[in-house]
Amino acid sequence: YNTPIQPAPPTNIAQVQPTPAASQPPQRKKTDSSSPSLTSEERSRLAAEEDKRRRNTAASARFRVKKKQREQALEKTVKEAQDKNGKLEARVSQLEMENKWLKELITEKHGLQSQEEMA
Repeated sequence: YNTPIQPAPPTNIAQVQPTPAASQPPQRKKTDSSSPSLTSEERSRLAAEEDKRRRNTAASARFRVKKKQREQALEKTVKEAQDKNGKLEARVSQLEMENKWLKELITEKHGLQSQEEMA
C-alpha cells in the first residue's frame, strides 16, 4: 500500500505491437492524435481513450487520498480508545485499593468491638 504513484505513460509514444507471424500482414502502429494519416474517427477514439485514462488516473489518486484519510481516522480512534482504556484500568486499580482499605478498616473496627465486648 505504500507504493509510489506512477505517472501515466505519455500518449504520443507509439504502442508496441507483437511481431506479426509470417502468414499475417504487418499491422499499422498507433501514433498520436495529431497525425494526418488518422481518420477523424480514429482521432476521436484516441482522444476518448486518453480522456478515459486521465479520468481513471485522477479517480485512482482521489481513492488513495480518501483511503489514507480513512486509515488515519481509524488509527486516531484506536489511539483514543487505548488511552481511555488505560485511564479506566488505572481507575479500576485505584478503586480496588480503596475497597480493600475500607474492608480492612471495617474488619479492624469490628475486631476491636468484639474484643471490648469480651472484656
